[in-house]
Amino acid sequence: MPSFPDRSPAAVAVSRRYVLGAAASATLARLDRPLEAAPFVLPRDPQAVAFAPGGTMAATGCSGLSDGTFPPRPHPDVRKCGVVAVWDVATRRRLFRWETFGDLIKLAFSPDGRQLAACRLFECDDGLALPEVRVWDVTTGRTAVVLDRCHYFDYLPNGSLAVLSRSKCAVYDTRTWTKQQLIPELSPAVSLTALPGTADLVGLVAQGGKRVLRRTGTSGGRAVQSLPLPSPTCRVAAAPDCSILATGHDDGIVWLWEPESLRLLGQLETAVRGLAHPFFSSDGQTLAAGCQANGDVVFWRLADRREIARYTFERGALPAARSRTSTDGFEPRQDPARFCFSPDGEAFFVGCYGGIMRATRDGRELARFDD
Repeated sequence: MPSFPDRSPAAVAVSRRYVLGAAASATLARLDRPLEAAPFVLPRDPQAVAFAPGGTMAATGCSGLSDGTFPPRPHPDVRKCGVVAVWDVATRRRLFRWETFGDLIKLAFSPDGRQLAACRLFECDDGLALPEVRVWDVTTGRTAVVLDRCHYFDYLPNGSLAVLSRSKCAVYDTRTWTKQQLIPELSPAVSLTALPGTADLVGLVAQGGKRVLRRTGTSGGRAVQSLPLPSPTCRVAAAPDCSILATGHDDGIVWLWEPESLRLLGQLETAVRGLAHPFFSSDGQTLAAGCQANGDVVFWRLADRREIARYTFERGALPAARSRTSTDGFEPRQDPARFCFSPDGEAFFVGCYGGIMRATRDGRELARFDD
């Protein structure tokens, strides 16, 4: 595992239009290759973070604005566009950088560490939804595939990619990008989670104005379903040994579920107001929950469900690229994956201060990943 070492008026107007148009064209051209450098920008808090399986690389995703045109493109101002970046953990050097727009809600490396997938939500001014799942090859920095109108994904243990669109759940071969199968039991679902060590998926499915957990195999068949969830949630976290599932809810509550029957086992409370985002350590012994309101993180020992640590952040507010109103429903952009453990469990990564990694044992800062 890696060690962590403690930028006449008419003529001006014409020129300005030309520069902006050239900038937009250049941005499009850069989407398929890494950017080597960018002007200095103030650190922004990522909405999504992830570790590669080996722990040698980390990824951050900052949401951003479009340029206001159609079809939309990343905002020409690097201070306003979205950015996905891959970092070398040991040296904190940025390896790749890609520009995007919209709300980034999830980043994940493939099981072999060769790919990075990102999920982006975006709506045009007229309400047209343009979500996207994009996958990059992190050995070259090139885009591997773009799955339009898809709003969530997860990698299966065998390396396949399960993807949700508005009406379908499909599994793709990540070498040929052919569609292997459809899973009607999870069509449509808000989000899904691949269960470690199995070929099963658990999805959050809307039903009767509420949401339920539904588990099914990737080859389809009979699905197991939970009772309606106690309150809205957008994410299911699974322990690495698949011994328990967790869902995060408002008022800092985490609900625990039995994976086979999807029976509710109990709850944990962070005592921090705000939506709780659960995530497990790689050894399955620790469950943590990050507060989406301020970035605070609470740790419990799963064996006895005892709180063992609590760490706070001075700056953890969660901005979104699109302003929300009181009439907006509860959706995945309100619960982005901006908390995770390192593969060895010795550190945890939070999207505060541009992306900060702290020691699990004592909360000591180990690294920051920002420009």
